Amino acid sequence: MIRQVLALFTLALAAATPAIADDLELAAEHATVVRLPGMASAVVVGNPSIADAMVHDGRTLVITGRLQGRTNVIAVDQVGRVIYSQEIVVTNPVAGQVALFRGPQRRTLSCGEVCDEVPRTGDEAQRTDELTAQQQLRLSVADAAVGGDPSQGN
Repeated sequence: MIRQVLALFTLALAAATPAIADDLELAAEHATVVRLPGMASAVVVGNPSIADAMVHDGRTLVITGRLQGRTNVIAVDQVGRVIYSQEIVVTNPVAGQVALFRGPQRRTLSCGEVCDEVPRTGDEAQRTDELTAQQQLRLSVADAAVGGDPSQGN
């Protein structure tokens, strides 16, 4: 009887305590889905420039890698109990990418059937600024086409 009570107590304690796991590794500009052990009411990201997280529904967390680096994500329930806590490591997605070096200057290409330049941290600054401006213009044209207000990020 004592063993059964002890086993039930241990099981209840394990279920109430967030699991300690290895770091969650995620490539920049990629997302992953995490199933939560309970209903989350809020999520906090240690450094939002490294990763972003949102509660899709009460038990599904979507984590997106933004920039290379390390941060953490914490989800809490309605009474403030931690139901998920995880270290996040955002890495550079190297599959399908090529680095082109011209002396000390680097440019990054993302390759499928064709290779296109993409701005990456550490690339030639002037070219990165040009590519970023082109991407922002393209996004504002797309926003305008669907009736969104580009200044609001819609």
